[in-house]
Amino acid sequence: MTNLFAILGLPETLLLNLAEIEEAWRTATKKGHPDQESGTTNSVSADLNRARSVLSSPAERLAHWLELKVSDHEPNHSLSPNLMDLFATINTALQKADSVISRNQNSTTALAKALLTKESVDAQLGIQQKMAHIHQFKESIVDIFPQIEEAASSGNFESANRNLSQLKFLTKWEQQCQARLLSLLEC
Repeated sequence: MTNLFAILGLPETLLLNLAEIEEAWRTATKKGHPDQESGTTNSVSADLNRARSVLSSPAERLAHWLELKVSDHEPNHSLSPNLMDLFATINTALQKADSVISRNQNSTTALAKALLTKESVDAQLGIQQKMAHIHQFKESIVDIFPQIEEAASSGNFESANRNLSQLKFLTKWEQQCQARLLSLLEC
């Protein structure tokens, strides 16, 4: 397995911030720029870009870190009660958005589309609120990365597995909300 932390010359830690990752990526790409004597191949450039992308995402960084630390980790697919509650509200907001999008697509006149404007705006606001909640949940998990690393130093990866699962669900829901928001903006 390729160590993406090493590709960018970064320590194998969850406690990286985006500025550190960007700086390491810039430094690595400058060293390997084709105009430099050492130059790089397209595959090296692709590896640098992949490392930047993975390490910039908390969920992907945690997943990669776990893969490096534990060769046979068992994924945890459970959701905390708080996330189950959030999912229920997200689902409601997505259904409302889907209804507006569907009715807009089926509208045949400008007047019919115009009458959906208020509902579209309400659905957009609902989706944006859910995205804010998702962001808060993601940040709360990133905030406990130090505790995850501390537990892992003594061989306990349970928290890492559980929180990786939570981050994956949150990321999936965030992508669904973004897609609906874009569709609503096109209405």
